[in-house]
Amino acid sequence: MLKPIDIHNAEFKRSFKGYNEEEVDNFLAKILSKYESIYQENKELYDRVKELEEEIRKYQSKEDDIYGLITLTRETVTEAKQIAAQHGQSVVDEATAKAKAIIEEAKGQAEQILRDSERQLEQKQRRIKELVSKEQEFKNKMRTLMETFWAMLEDLDAYSSLVDDEVETTKVYKELATADAHFDAEEIDC
Repeated sequence: MLKPIDIHNAEFKRSFKGYNEEEVDNFLAKILSKYESIYQENKELYDRVKELEEEIRKYQSKEDDIYGLITLTRETVTEAKQIAAQHGQSVVDEATAKAKAIIEEAKGQAEQILRDSERQLEQKQRRIKELVSKEQEFKNKMRTLMETFWAMLEDLDAYSSLVDDEVETTKVYKELATADAHFDAEEIDC
C-alpha cells in the first residue's frame, strides 16, 4: 500500500513543456494531506477491525463456553431428572414395601384376633352347653323333687286320712281314758 511518505518523497522528472511545478506541489500537498487522513483513518479502522475480531473471538469463546454450559446444564438437568426419578421410584418402592409390611402385620393381628375370638367363642359355647346341661340336670332334679313332694303330699293326704282316723280313734280312747281317770278318781275319793 502506498504510504504518505511515498507521496511526499515522490520526485518527477522535469520536462520542457511540463506542468507548473508549484501547482503540482500544491496539488500533491493537498493529496498528501487527504491521503494522510485517509491512511490514518484506514489504519485506525484496521486496528479497530483487529480489536473487533479479537472481541468476536472472545465472544465466540464465551459463546462456546455458554453453549458448553447450556449443554452441561441440559446434561445436568437430564441427570437430575434421572436421579429424581430413581429417588422417587425408590421412595415409592420403600413406601410400597412399608405398606405391604403394615398390611401383613395388620393381617397377622387380625388373624390373631380372629383366633382369639374363635377360642373365646368356643369357650363361651362350651360354657353355655355346660350351663344348659346343668339347667337340664337342675330341672330334672327339681322335677324329681317335685314329684317326690307330690307323692309325699299324696301320701300325706292318705296319711292325713289315716291320722284323722287315728286321731278320732285316739280321741275316743282319750275321752274314755279321761272318763276312766275321772271315774277312778271319784272312786278313790269316795
